[in-house]
Amino acid sequence: MPYLNRDGAEIYYEVHGEGPAMLFCSVTGLDHQAWKFHQVPEFSRDHKVILFDYRGTGKSSKNIEEYSIKMFADDAAAILDHLQIEQAIVCGHSMGGVVAQLLALDYPSRLKKLILVSSGSAHPGAHGIPVAMCRDMVRDGFAAYIREHTIETGWTKDFVAKNPELIEKFLQVRMSGIAPLENYLYFVLARQTHDHTARLGEIKVPTLVLVGGDENHGASDNTHYAAAHQLAKAIPQAKLVVLAGEGHHYLATNPAAAHRAIREFIK
Repeated sequence: MPYLNRDGAEIYYEVHGEGPAMLFCSVTGLDHQAWKFHQVPEFSRDHKVILFDYRGTGKSSKNIEEYSIKMFADDAAAILDHLQIEQAIVCGHSMGGVVAQLLALDYPSRLKKLILVSSGSAHPGAHGIPVAMCRDMVRDGFAAYIREHTIETGWTKDFVAKNPELIEKFLQVRMSGIAPLENYLYFVLARQTHDHTARLGEIKVPTLVLVGGDENHGASDNTHYAAAHQLAKAIPQAKLVVLAGEGHHYLATNPAAAHRAIREFIK
């Protein structure tokens, strides 16, 4: 299996297809598997699709350590170096979008285009583990919290009611790839404490910002809907696309509209 050894951790990665490089960065504390539902089949037809497991997830090392968005961005850049890829289209979902933004800021020559999926640049006023998260994990347990939070933020109630088998299939993959509890909490701390909002104007690469129209709830500080609009306003070459009626996990369960927007952007 392909690994990159970096700073005492083995970082697992995969490459699918040939063509211009596309690097995908996952949500908080999750491995690469969710991209295989639709993005690998769609984009590996004409691109070299690169997936990786953050340290602490999937097949990568699960050392207990303090994580940072900078660490994840540096790991991603090291994978591009390892694969001798000079430039890539980088797509990040949620926390992965924060990683992708930092790649654009710290390694600007390495990005051809930037795709930010339901992401933001900071969690203002919430720099520790959110109280609601702590409450629900203690009350319900870690696995139940991940399931319920994923359902609450991921789709409309109507979509969940009409697609129980599809939702359950996604949840099984998500639960199999989520970081162990202690690692996951370090992911949350890394996400909550990071803030590069003041640097967004430095992102010069063409940027696509996607967000679901139903992502204006489920957060204690800043919703994905509001954060996406803030990104689109602050990044000089950003284009915002709002996907009507979609929740946070449209890429895994209803990707057609998002794929059309991405295809139009990268052509």
